[in-house]
Amino acid sequence: MSQSEALRALGIKKFVGCTYYRDKKLNDLFTQYFTDSGFEVLGMQGMDTSPGEADKISTDTIYQHLKASFKKFPSAQGIYLLGSGAWQVKDIVAVEEDLDIPVVHPVAARVWLVQKMLKVRNSIKGASRLLEELP
Repeated sequence: MSQSEALRALGIKKFVGCTYYRDKKLNDLFTQYFTDSGFEVLGMQGMDTSPGEADKISTDTIYQHLKASFKKFPSAQGIYLLGSGAWQVKDIVAVEEDLDIPVVHPVAARVWLVQKMLKVRNSIKGASRLLEELP
C-alpha cells in the first residue's frame, strides 16, 4: 500500500520495477498487484544474485542495474524497488539525479506514508525525492 501511494504521489503511472534477484513468481505477483492497482508495469528486472547475497551488492552494482533497467524502458516515469534487503535509501539518490526520475524505495515509502498519515512534514535531504519533497 505504501509503495502504491508513493507512486501516485509522485505522479508515476508507468514504471520499471527492479529486484535484487530473479524470482519470476514473486515478480509476477507484484506485477499483477500493481497492474490491478492501475499502474502500467513495463518490466520487473532482477539481478543475477541470490537472496542471501543481498547485503553484499555494491552501491555501484545497484546503480548500474537501476540505470540499465531504466534504459530498457525509457518511457518509464520512475523506478520501483522490490524488497529492501540490497539497497539503502542513499543508494538511489545518484540514480534519481542522473536519470531525472523518481525512485521509490520501500522503506522511504513507508516513512513518507507514516508522516502523511500523522500530518508531519519532516523532509529529509539526500534521502530521495519522495522524502525531500514530501508530495
